[in-house]
Amino acid sequence: MKKTLLSTLFFLMLTFYATAQTVWAAKSTINASTGDAPYAIDSGLIDGDAFQDIIIGTSLDNTIEWYKNNGDNTFTLQTLVTNTLSGIGAVKLVDLNGDSYLDILATAYGNNKVVWFSNDGSGNFSSENVISSSVNGASDVSLGDINGDTIVDFAITAYNSGEVVWFSNDGSGNFTLESEKIDDTLNAPGNVDLSDIDGDGDLDALVATAVYGGDVIEIFRNDLVPGGTVSFTKDATSVTTGKVGVFSAAFMDLDGDTNLDILATEVSYGGGPAGNLYWYEDNGAGFTETVFTTSIANPSVAQFIDVDNDGLKDIVLSSGSSGAGNDLVWFKNNGAGSFGSETVIDNTQSQAFVFTVNDFDNDGDNDIASCAYNQDALNYFENELESLSTPTFTNSSFKMFPNPTKDVINFEGLEDNTINISVTDVLGKVVLTKSQNSNQTLDVSGLANGIYTISINGKFASKFIKE
Repeated sequence: MKKTLLSTLFFLMLTFYATAQTVWAAKSTINASTGDAPYAIDSGLIDGDAFQDIIIGTSLDNTIEWYKNNGDNTFTLQTLVTNTLSGIGAVKLVDLNGDSYLDILATAYGNNKVVWFSNDGSGNFSSENVISSSVNGASDVSLGDINGDTIVDFAITAYNSGEVVWFSNDGSGNFTLESEKIDDTLNAPGNVDLSDIDGDGDLDALVATAVYGGDVIEIFRNDLVPGGTVSFTKDATSVTTGKVGVFSAAFMDLDGDTNLDILATEVSYGGGPAGNLYWYEDNGAGFTETVFTTSIANPSVAQFIDVDNDGLKDIVLSSGSSGAGNDLVWFKNNGAGSFGSETVIDNTQSQAFVFTVNDFDNDGDNDIASCAYNQDALNYFENELESLSTPTFTNSSFKMFPNPTKDVINFEGLEDNTINISVTDVLGKVVLTKSQNSNQTLDVSGLANGIYTISINGKFASKFIKE
C-alpha cells in the first residue's frame, strides 16, 4: 500500500452529552446505473489513500465494480474488475497474499466459481484467479483463521449441493479445498458465519438454510481446540427451526455479557406473512428467541455496529421489499440488552438487500453505502452525528503516530491521564485491549500486518496500518 497516509493524524475530539443524536443526511446516489441487480457490497482502503472505498457485485450483469472515495462524500467508478462471472453472490475485501493490500474474494453462483483478484496497492486489480470452479451454487462467504495458523481462510456455502466447505490459505495466495467439510447434511445452506462461540480459541460456524420453508439455523463446533485438527460437529439442538428463509445470521454479543448471541433475519416469501428480525440468546439449555418490532416486512441484512458513537453497537437493518416502504432503519443500543424502537434512515430505495457501514468521510462516525437491487443503484447516507447541547472540545491538537507503524503507536495531546484502548481488526474482532497512562506508547508489535481500528475512551475511532 502506498504510504500516502499522513504519519500524524489530527483529531477534533468532541465529548457528547446524553442528548447526542444521530441524524442521517438524505440519500446521495453514487451511481444510478450500476450493473444489473447489485447484490453484494464491501468497503475498505483499496488505493493507498486514507479514504474508505466501495466494491459491489451484480448478480445479473456479472460485474465487480469499485468506487474510489474522493474524500468529499463523492465516489468515482473505476475500471471494472470483471464482467465475466455468473451470478455474483458475495464480494469481500481481504488481504489474501500477505502483501498488506486488500484483494477481492468473490463467489459466482451461476458457474460455481470462487475467485480472487490481487490488488497492487493502488487499486489496480489482476485478472481473475480461479480458486475453484466446483462449488455448486457458491454463495455466501465468511472469513477467518479456521486452522489456527494465523492466516485468513474462508468458508463458503454451496447452496445447490447442500454443503458448507472451507478453503485453507498458505498466506501467499494459494488455496486448498479441505476434505473436512463444515457440513453436508443441510438442504440449501445460504448463510455462514465464523466466530468462537464456545470461547475455546478456535472458530466455529453458524449456518442457516434458505429453502423458504422449514428453514433452520445450526451451530457447528470446531474441534481444532482441543482435538488438534479441524473437525466440525453439529450441535444436538438447533438454534431454531421452521423458519421461512433465513437471509442472514451472525454471531453477535447483543447484550454485552461476553457470550455470543445470534442476530438473524427471516424473509417474507411467496405472499406469506411478514418476515422478522430475531435475537437468539443462549440460556444454557438452548436459545431463547426475541422478535424485534420493525416496519420492514422483508428484512434482509442486519449489522451490529455503533452508529451514534456512544461505545455501544447498534442494529442497522435493510429491506428486501420492492416498491414503497422503509428500506434502512436502525435500533439504538441502550445497554444490557435493551434496544430502542426503530429509527428510519431511508425509504426511497427498492430492495436494499445489502449495505456496508464505514467512516467514509473520516469524521469519526459511521456512514452507510447500500445497493438498491431493483433500481440498479449504489447510494450513500452520511451520518451527521449531532448534539443538542454545545459540544465540549476536549482537545483539538491530539496526535497519534507513526501511521503506518511496525511496533508502537505514540500519543500526544490527550488530557485524560488514563486511557482505555480497544483495537479491532478488519473482521470486527477485538484483538487488543489495554488501560494505560496517556503518555505511554502502545505496543502493537504482536499484531499481524494489516488494517486496524483503534478506539480511545470511546471518544473517537480511527484506522491505522500495522506493517
